[in-house]
Amino acid sequence: MRSEYYPLVARAGWWFLLPLLAGGVYLGAGYGWLLSLPLWLLAALAAFLFRDPERTVPAKPLGLVSPVDGRLLSVREARDPYLQRPACCLLFRGALSGSYTVRSPMEGKLVKQWYAAPEESAEKRSLLASMIRSDEGDEIVLVVYPRFAWPRVRSNIGPGERVGQGMRFCYVPLGAKTELWVAAGTRIEAQPGQRVLAGSDVVGMLNHEA
Repeated sequence: MRSEYYPLVARAGWWFLLPLLAGGVYLGAGYGWLLSLPLWLLAALAAFLFRDPERTVPAKPLGLVSPVDGRLLSVREARDPYLQRPACCLLFRGALSGSYTVRSPMEGKLVKQWYAAPEESAEKRSLLASMIRSDEGDEIVLVVYPRFAWPRVRSNIGPGERVGQGMRFCYVPLGAKTELWVAAGTRIEAQPGQRVLAGSDVVGMLNHEA
């Protein structure tokens, strides 16, 4: 069952969808439905692009799910510029065709957020970086870079609040590039080039072995 807070078409798309629907009704009623057909087609396209479907979260408590619909571009070992530790970075490119919902890779508490890259980072674009800590003490950093210039991306929750695995975390119209920084030793379950679905596909497993 869909939540009343998350309609089938994301609220960010209403600004495009509602005027197109209103224009289609006006032209159809006053000048004929054939003339209004282009507006109906554009409305259908807007509804498709801004869709926000429900996702089935896998029953893997230690699993890390993909944050976006799109493709895993690369997996590399590097130093986490946010937590200053050896880490593994998974780089994703969100699909331009949507869905544009960014989801939390794991369950835990949102501890801290950044709106600019650390000084040592090569990235200077606007971003939203979020540190999430699980109940077992695992820490990850999810970094969201909007594909196009956009007002500051904000998450649905604030620091100190809890987030569920696969839960809607933020919404970035027209998609985003995302980085997922995980601790060194995390078992990576996806391959570069693989297509992934946000909130459903497991891309890594937390390592709790002694």
